[in-house]
Amino acid sequence: MTKKGNISGLFGKSPISPLQQHMKQVHSCIKEFGIFAKAANSEDWEKAKLAQLSIGKKEQKADVLKKKLRMNLPSTFMMPFSRRDLLDVLLIQDSIANITKDLAGLMMSRHMSFPKEFADDFLKLTKLCIQTSAAALVAINELDELLETAFSSRERKIVDKMIRQVNDLEHETDVVQDEIRNKLFLVESSIAPVDVMFYYRAIEWLGETADAAQKVGSRFEVMLTK
Repeated sequence: MTKKGNISGLFGKSPISPLQQHMKQVHSCIKEFGIFAKAANSEDWEKAKLAQLSIGKKEQKADVLKKKLRMNLPSTFMMPFSRRDLLDVLLIQDSIANITKDLAGLMMSRHMSFPKEFADDFLKLTKLCIQTSAAALVAINELDELLETAFSSRERKIVDKMIRQVNDLEHETDVVQDEIRNKLFLVESSIAPVDVMFYYRAIEWLGETADAAQKVGSRFEVMLTK
């Protein structure tokens, strides 16, 4: 019998696989934003528009998966964590896709490309946010393995290491965000005030995707300690 078969036998219809599928779809949104950010940086708005549309479609698919999981999740199920815990993780995951869609929409509507003083830093921040989301996905994908091994010490150490990696990457995004803000502050006087406001907003929203990925890891960690 396969591992997934074992899970089904022990717990019935497991919500773990749908949760993992949702996180995979969510991650595809922020990954696509990497393409969008590069296109915006080079002011290739045709390519940026295609990437934005792709992000929107991916976010819609994530939303469908979210609603399907919520509708099909029984009020009680034999799992070592509560229904509320699982729904909390689902909503946090979903926020990554939502923020990414909103950020791409904002930048596209304003044809927002960043000043040369910190354009490369924004691309660096984008890459770090994608890496943070990817690390959270890896951790979530380990959940069924944890269940199969009955939360063995060895498997928990592996997951703990994954969660630390998520935390470390999120901290790196904080550092880069601060660097971008400092550089923006130095050139504020030469930029239209309304553009300055939207630059700060874009930097904040992008950082929030990494924050959400870190929260996924933190919530996952709490679930394991219960």
